[in-house]
Amino acid sequence: MFRRKRDRQSPQSPQEPPGPEGPEGPGGPAEPLDLRLTEPGDAPFHLTPDHTMARQTELAEAEARLGPGHEDVLRLRHNHAYLLGVWSAAAPPGDTRMHDRAIALLEVNLGYQEPVRGPYHRDTVLTCQGIGTLHLSAGRPERALPYLVHALEGHERTAGPDDPQTLTAREKLSDAYAAAGLGERAITLLEEAVAGSRRVLPAGGKDLEGRKEKLFAAYHKAERRPEALALCQEIVGDRERFYGPHHLQTYIWVDNLAHLHHDGQDLDAAIACYERVVAGFEEIHGPDSAEIAYRYHNLAIAHLDAGRPDRAVPYLRAALAAREHRFGADAVPALESLVTLISGYDQAGRIPEAIAATERLAAALLRVGGPDHPGLPEVRDYLDGLRRHLARE
Repeated sequence: MFRRKRDRQSPQSPQEPPGPEGPEGPGGPAEPLDLRLTEPGDAPFHLTPDHTMARQTELAEAEARLGPGHEDVLRLRHNHAYLLGVWSAAAPPGDTRMHDRAIALLEVNLGYQEPVRGPYHRDTVLTCQGIGTLHLSAGRPERALPYLVHALEGHERTAGPDDPQTLTAREKLSDAYAAAGLGERAITLLEEAVAGSRRVLPAGGKDLEGRKEKLFAAYHKAERRPEALALCQEIVGDRERFYGPHHLQTYIWVDNLAHLHHDGQDLDAAIACYERVVAGFEEIHGPDSAEIAYRYHNLAIAHLDAGRPDRAVPYLRAALAAREHRFGADAVPALESLVTLISGYDQAGRIPEAIAATERLAAALLRVGGPDHPGLPEVRDYLDGLRRHLARE
């Protein structure tokens, strides 16, 4: 029970969801389909069911008047699919009805576009990308892949490898490969998207930085530490350049860098990063916040791993105080901090303090779970061991 572990919160970065991309649809400007909204209130135009029904009525009237394959009807159908895609983002998990309605509309468009305009016409390619995007957001990456592969090939043929829409298509295909469990293929595509973005997009721009962050997360998941470390260092430099050295975004990425150094047992570098993060989070959140408690804890664990328990103890005590303030003395986060503090006291040879903290832990478990709490026997055995050790000194 008395083991130490870090509170792992990386990779992380507070990001707003990406907004609409804005391609033109067939027959003139049309709303894009690549929406990734997370809350119904974020939907553009303050959509209502009446608004969506009006678009559906408009589409039906245009089909009857102009025919189902008319250019204006294709545009209206595209736009109506877009609106259904917006609603699909607010659907409960597993509810794909709106996705499927939007896909059905786009498949109708594809049936008219591909024979007449060709498989690599811009409108055909955008429709394929829309269908693939909707399948992906519905949790069907295998069905998304053929459409997104075709969309990327089409953008590369018509606009070139570094066109912004090509880069977006490459990133979207990477997302589908990742969702399908093909992580290495996803990483290769994302590396290409980042390289292209560096060539043609402004430094500090949302698309470039977002792709770097996504690539970092992919490296981290794949346990490709050298690549993750190099990219994280680059992102830290970006944040310092565009936000300043004391901005929350900068500290978030310094924290990620600290974890990577810690994973690689470069403890001096990890401690330096953790100390910078602690100072920054104290300034931004205050010494009693849950956010700073995580950072105190991780800095302490680095000192323990480096064989410096006396330097760890003050941070473990600060983490415990912050969690007690935030969650309450008997809450699980506070008790976990108390367990780690006991370990720190023990390693530092501060046995009387370890005994007092263990007695405190036993009393808390008794309050929380009564005399039958499953953790009490182990805590009491540990306490007896500490007392015997103290008696021998």
